[in-house]
Amino acid sequence: MDNSNNNKPQTPPQPQFQQAPQQPQAQQPQPQQQFQQQPVMGTPYQMPPKKKMSKGVMWGIIGGIIGLIVIIVGVVLAVLLLGGPSKADYKDLLSQFTGFDINNAFISKSSTGTKNRKAEIDETIGKIDDLNKKMGSHKALRDKDVKAAYDKYLDSWNNGAKEYVEFIGAFTENNFYEKCRLTEVSKHIRESKESIEKYFDSNMKDCMDSLDKMSKSNNKLVAKYGEDLKKYYSEIKQYYVELSEYIKNASSGASRPKAPTSPKIDIKADTLNKWKEASENFKKVLEEKANK
Repeated sequence: MDNSNNNKPQTPPQPQFQQAPQQPQAQQPQPQQQFQQQPVMGTPYQMPPKKKMSKGVMWGIIGGIIGLIVIIVGVVLAVLLLGGPSKADYKDLLSQFTGFDINNAFISKSSTGTKNRKAEIDETIGKIDDLNKKMGSHKALRDKDVKAAYDKYLDSWNNGAKEYVEFIGAFTENNFYEKCRLTEVSKHIRESKESIEKYFDSNMKDCMDSLDKMSKSNNKLVAKYGEDLKKYYSEIKQYYVELSEYIKNASSGASRPKAPTSPKIDIKADTLNKWKEASENFKKVLEEKANK
């Protein structure tokens, strides 16, 4: 074995010096290249699926919209319905009311006959009913004072004055007082029962026909008075028969028959005046409100 290398003096290790650390260099960010995804040949491009809205969310949105509409409508109605009438409203209702002459409403404009008079009465009643209906929905009636005066006026018309005027019209149309007059009764009073009844039926036919028509009237007052008069004239007929017998047998000592009492008209003539008074009060209240 060759030990020549082992006999050479070994060089001691040299100290190692560390070099100062180098400052790291900041790396500049490199722009990333964006590559658009190219569709694969033969495969159609598909849009990403949209998320569906849940039914709960959808109904919540609809309910919110409906609720908002209800609130808006409620506010509008509250403003319209709860708002008080203005001076212009009072003046407008006053103008409507005074445009019709209540005081002279039933004064005849002609004297050409009873049929024309009845037509005038019916026409006037229709105009008043139309006026009352029109005024009944007027904004000025939201005022409690105006409403109270109007209600009193309307009640006096519907429950008194109108019925009275219709009653007068029925008499005018049927010419009651002319048709129901008994004439020359004394000439037949000593005749037989049959002769008296025949005379009465012939003479009173037009009267009884008119009363029958009155008894079928839609006006309860007219209908009742027509029925009462029919009964009255039937009693009159029987009275003349009994009176004839009494005269023929005056010496018999029998008591004289009593004439029947004519029926009363179940109506007060002042109902028309009360209606006119209520009309004047309604007008006065409107004038005060319009001029405040």
